[in-house]
Amino acid sequence: MAKKKNKTGLMVILLIGGIIIGVIAAVLVMTMINKKTGIETKETSQIIETQTETETKAETFDPSTADDPVPTEEMDIAVIKVNDQTVTMREVNVYLYQLRDFYTSQYGESPWNRDMEDGTKLHEYAKVQLHEGLVRTEIINSKAGEYGVSLTDEEKQQCADEAKTYISDLGAAICQDFALTEDGVRIMKEKQALSTKVYNAALDKLAETAEDTSDEALARAFEEMYETWKGEYTITDDPIWNNIVIGSVG
Repeated sequence: MAKKKNKTGLMVILLIGGIIIGVIAAVLVMTMINKKTGIETKETSQIIETQTETETKAETFDPSTADDPVPTEEMDIAVIKVNDQTVTMREVNVYLYQLRDFYTSQYGESPWNRDMEDGTKLHEYAKVQLHEGLVRTEIINSKAGEYGVSLTDEEKQQCADEAKTYISDLGAAICQDFALTEDGVRIMKEKQALSTKVYNAALDKLAETAEDTSDEALARAFEEMYETWKGEYTITDDPIWNNIVIGSVG
């Protein structure tokens, strides 16, 4: 039985210099693994988690909308389905705002047509990384039962408290303009927290039989296992996904 080593946390979401995932390169605080060396550089969920701590608030919003209710039309549409698990518009809106905030803080107010190394525009690249990160989180979380992990009541309450603070700090005008809700942030945080617990439990399990229990080796082993998992799932996008533009308001 191989000796366990301390595991590294999830890398990035989209992911993002690596999302997501690309971008999603450890801003997204994750285990970086470069595909060419067996180490992937994509993990959207945590780069986005990092952005929760640093919002850019230099934009000007119409204060007359501050007391209007956040639009509810389409908020509960399952934008992405991973087998029977869903990602709703209220969740996606939070990621869209944080991605927009991240990229504008890095490249200025209008970075979306910036050319990426793969020949795509920044807004296209970010959207692909976001999709990969959202799907990844759903697949990993679907394995929670297999690894015997779940969020405690205390952890759920922490997510709820952080969501409340996050929305309060942004202010009513920004939340209105970007259709952000406390519930959407809470769901996002709970999914990210559970994903991290499943990931860590999976590394522990892999370490029990692995000959090489280094962080890099375990991370590679997890990615190989994840790719196998991914092939077992049916991923469906609602037509609304095609109409989403990274960087747009509202």
